[in-house]
Amino acid sequence: MHKSSISKLPDRGPNSSFAQSLGSAIRERRHALGLTQSELGRPMTKGFVSEVERGRSLPSLLALTFLADRLGVPVSALIEAVKPGLPGVYTPADENQHSPAPARHR
Repeated sequence: MHKSSISKLPDRGPNSSFAQSLGSAIRERRHALGLTQSELGRPMTKGFVSEVERGRSLPSLLALTFLADRLGVPVSALIEAVKPGLPGVYTPADENQHSPAPARHR
């Protein structure tokens, strides 16, 4: 059995440079708007926002969408800041490894 291509991302979790870059992008936008962590996160906790901004936690897609909406930017604007650090997750080589053999017709 082949590993999922997502296994190529072990250094993209909490406390990674990826998480810290995403957190910085969120914090910079929050500061530019003059929002506190509590104002940005409500109803989420200030602690959660702090953990995300310091790169200690990665927000779920739903939480990231919520934060982006509060910051007045599309999620893509936050991702764009960290995009250079993302590897190609799924490549043609992966496709060849994960695709079933073609069916043979008689």
